[in-house]
Amino acid sequence: MLTKYLAVLLRSGLPLDESLDILNRQSKNKKGALAQILTNLTSSIRTGKTLADGLAQYPHTFSPVYINMIRAGEASGTLQDDLDQLVEQMEKDHELKQKIRGAMMYPAVIMMVGLVIAVVIIVFILPQITGLFKSLNIDLPFTTKLIFWVSDLIRFQWVWLLLGGLVLFVTVNVIYRVKKIKPIFHSLFLFVPITGKLAREINLARSFRLMGTLFKSGLPINESIEITMEVMRNIRYYNMLNEVKEGVSHGNTITSVLEKYPRLVPPIAMRLILVGEETGTLGDMLLYLAVFYEAEINESTKNLTSLLEPIMIVFIGFAVGYLAVAILMPIYTVVGNI
Repeated sequence: MLTKYLAVLLRSGLPLDESLDILNRQSKNKKGALAQILTNLTSSIRTGKTLADGLAQYPHTFSPVYINMIRAGEASGTLQDDLDQLVEQMEKDHELKQKIRGAMMYPAVIMMVGLVIAVVIIVFILPQITGLFKSLNIDLPFTTKLIFWVSDLIRFQWVWLLLGGLVLFVTVNVIYRVKKIKPIFHSLFLFVPITGKLAREINLARSFRLMGTLFKSGLPINESIEITMEVMRNIRYYNMLNEVKEGVSHGNTITSVLEKYPRLVPPIAMRLILVGEETGTLGDMLLYLAVFYEAEINESTKNLTSLLEPIMIVFIGFAVGYLAVAILMPIYTVVGNI
């Protein structure tokens, strides 16, 4: 909201220091961190420093993307326009995160409810049935023995299970951070069935929007790519952008480097980027691609939810069926022997 309000005040014709001062006075918590930042920014600007220089004093609050876009806007005299682009960039990034959370929320809730029900059955209901079967002195089938073994394991060895889960979690995290192994995990995220396509679309939408916004704000393409690299979490896309940056530095086109990564960047994206480079509309083409892939993400999240729902129903149905068979088979055996 700070960026949006600052853009509105500057567009109304107010000087930058006065706009920051107004925002400071509107702050509800006069002793809060934001009020302190605004006070220092106002003082910094009145001593002749730029807004970007002031923002750079707070790297934990303002990202390199934010600071560099402000710096480019001040240098080119388009600060108001760059603030508007920043607002749009942050709104789109927020929308993207909300879509991903929304797509994962329903499956997560279903799995949690299923897990709770399973624990209740295994810990409280099965022990009573176990005692009944033991009193009958019958030979239990393997399916029944297995489920009773799981019940006893959870009831009596839960401490070791927790410790084992903790050790496994720490081990996976340590392995994940190994430099040579990390790309393998990131490749799995991008090409795993069902969710791989969505992961690629998210990386493309984020990188294209940010790169296009930075380039249109007046930053050189090399610097735009370098800043975009800082926000890329997937190592495969990070390495790709790094090679693009090196290639552009040596006089190559972006498309000539992207052609080496057909699995990461679809042909349609490479074709539009090539058109942008040839016609001088690269920034517009990158933003167009960002909008395109954001729409694709919207469709993919809907399809993902629709696809996961029957898979979870089948899984829960299988678990319930297995439990029913494991309990009913011994009962039928006893009834048949009477």
